[in-house]
Amino acid sequence: MKIMFLNGALTGQTMELSPAGATIGRESDNTIQLPMGGVSRYHAKIERDASGNWLIRDLGSTNGTLVDDVPVIGASPLAAGAVITIGDQLLRCMDSEAAPAPNPAPAAPQTAPQPAPQAVSQSQTFFFRPQNTTSSVPTATGPVPEQPKPAPAPAANPAPISPAEVPHGLFKKKQDKPRSSGPKKLLSNVIFALIVLLIAIVGLWLFLKLSEPQQTPSNQPTVKKKVDNPFVLYYEKESVTGTAVFRFVLQIENGRMEVTLDEPQNKRRYYELFKEPIPDALIAKLKQQILDTGFMELQQEKIAGTSQDNRQHRRIMVGFDNKFCDVKVSNDVSETFNRVETIINETLLDEYDLGVISQNVDRILEDARTFLFVAEEAFRSIDTTPSNLPKAITNYKLALRRYQLFDDPKPPEWKTARDGLAAAEAKLEEIRLEGQKNVRLFYEQREYDKAVAECNRLLAIFPPDSKTYQAIRETRIKIEKKMSLRNN
Repeated sequence: MKIMFLNGALTGQTMELSPAGATIGRESDNTIQLPMGGVSRYHAKIERDASGNWLIRDLGSTNGTLVDDVPVIGASPLAAGAVITIGDQLLRCMDSEAAPAPNPAPAAPQTAPQPAPQAVSQSQTFFFRPQNTTSSVPTATGPVPEQPKPAPAPAANPAPISPAEVPHGLFKKKQDKPRSSGPKKLLSNVIFALIVLLIAIVGLWLFLKLSEPQQTPSNQPTVKKKVDNPFVLYYEKESVTGTAVFRFVLQIENGRMEVTLDEPQNKRRYYELFKEPIPDALIAKLKQQILDTGFMELQQEKIAGTSQDNRQHRRIMVGFDNKFCDVKVSNDVSETFNRVETIINETLLDEYDLGVISQNVDRILEDARTFLFVAEEAFRSIDTTPSNLPKAITNYKLALRRYQLFDDPKPPEWKTARDGLAAAEAKLEEIRLEGQKNVRLFYEQREYDKAVAECNRLLAIFPPDSKTYQAIRETRIKIEKKMSLRNN
């Protein structure tokens, strides 16, 4: 069986399938690689059943596989002329070219004698030859025998002449008057030839004029059709250290983001398909930032610096409009690649709070210990510096988020971070209630200066984006207005 590409960059090209069949998908190790929208990494497989019939099997793809616009459930048979739809790619099934037919058997000898004149070309399979005719019209098989001229008849009552007695091409209205061949006849022939030539020239000119393509007016610029393929992004990090394997994948197709993390040795697995599409403004920002780095003109660079015990591979594939680039590197061999990776981390991972998930276990533990240390130091100093309390709470949360990524049993520091966060939040609530009580007491006693001072003390403790901070600020403004009216 053959497969013909009906659209895309390989339109019109065909591929002969081996008896083992073919796999189709976006990954490079597929028999037919389709790096385009709607195609999963391993999308479908074409194979033969026990009877030798061709069929296609969907491999659990995201967008499914269609045969003649009918979804494939499990497997579906393939026949010549069937159209397979995989994402945005259309493929037509075709039979392999049949072997040329053997030469036909020689015809039986004819019983009738064959004429011996001119040889006939072998390519002339069919021809017409008059049989049993008395006409003197010459045929392709031999010369015409010369016919005797009829005897002149009396002028008064000429006898009619039969066509069989007149040589071919000599029928005339008057046989007794010879055709003139003087200068007048020659001039008329020349004039006739000139008229025919003039008519032919005019006809040729009209034909060429009508067949000319329509030209675009010079004052109207030619508008090129814009190719607007959807935005596709694939970002992969993979590292192998001894027997430890870490793999993180982020991909965007059809405006939706999918994230996968796999770290078997540390029992870390994570998968999320975001239901809400990525905002168009964020997609436009990503496009422009990637274009500014020059990544779309980057060629595949050689993977270097790897070893059997310590390997780090990173891959970024970006496609949109009429642009496409797919690069895989090892370690830090490409400055342009590193800039695009930073853009992905700052624009996507931080925006969706995925920066922690994209790190391996050693980096996560290192960051968690750092945040826990800062939180403990800040919490111990709140008696002398109460403004350190929000700092302690923030760092406890950052450490706890990283420890929660591990399956049970969790690291021992996880309990320390959890208990520290609970104590810090309880202390903050105690300060809020006590401060609210003091402000109300000072306000009722009309000690407005002390009430404003207590508000300022609380504003230095609570985060500016918290509801408590906003409530304290509104209370202070109200008290300051009261002070202004009293002084006036």
